[in-house]
Amino acid sequence: MREPYRPAVYWEKRFSTKLDISTVGHADLGHTYNEWLYRGRFRAMRRALHTLGLDMHHRSLLEIGVGSGAYLPLWQGLGITSITGMDITAASVSLLSNRYPQYRFVQGDICADLPPIEGGYDFVTAIDMLFHITDDADFAKAIANISRLTRPGGVTILSDGFCSNPWGPFYHEYHRTQDHYHQELARVGLEPFHLEPIFFTMTTTLCEPENAHRRLAALSRSVLHLVSRLAAQRQTEWANHLIGYSLFVVDGILGRTINTGPSLKLLFARKPA
Repeated sequence: MREPYRPAVYWEKRFSTKLDISTVGHADLGHTYNEWLYRGRFRAMRRALHTLGLDMHHRSLLEIGVGSGAYLPLWQGLGITSITGMDITAASVSLLSNRYPQYRFVQGDICADLPPIEGGYDFVTAIDMLFHITDDADFAKAIANISRLTRPGGVTILSDGFCSNPWGPFYHEYHRTQDHYHQELARVGLEPFHLEPIFFTMTTTLCEPENAHRRLAALSRSVLHLVSRLAAQRQTEWANHLIGYSLFVVDGILGRTINTGPSLKLLFARKPA
């Protein structure tokens, strides 16, 4: 029988043998395809920041669930000068403290009463980690802590599916509805102001597909099944590179023309000054 989900234990064990995008990302899809997934994430972030006119130069940023540090080069390229990374695992904090000595990394649980850092950040991000909080009380506490850590006038960036219906909970994953997020954000004084789609075809469909998205959902299911099979046969990773590149191009086109999507999205919220 599978042991109960305990986030700190689960993620420390998952990161104990290897800590890179293949272990913080979709573990069944292999390193090569995960590289394309992260390129898709970075592209959506840049697109949203450009659309919103948000300038990160000389700003401070707290990344909650910093994991393997995949986003750190992106923040550097966008001009962030002060970065703090927080993670529930010692493995992440140890690795990144050695790799990026110019930044600060702390071990802590965003669901705890008092995370081990002070607030006042221009940007606070919690990307691909809030849906790994399966307990609703812990989720509410995490959102409250995120608000506390964001300075007045600052921006919070979250990711999830933000669908009309929940997806889960399944063991270590629970995708709550957009309404659920909005209620919790409003309760702690954070005001959502933008939703940016990340994926259309490249990863799991989380929202009940509308007529226009049914073919995309079917394509996504078929692709992920194929990619996971190829990833298990390590000598065929070159095929996942071609698949990843092709769908990256498709999602890029769709992201410029469609303002919503059936999968992960970025939600931007502001803390009023």
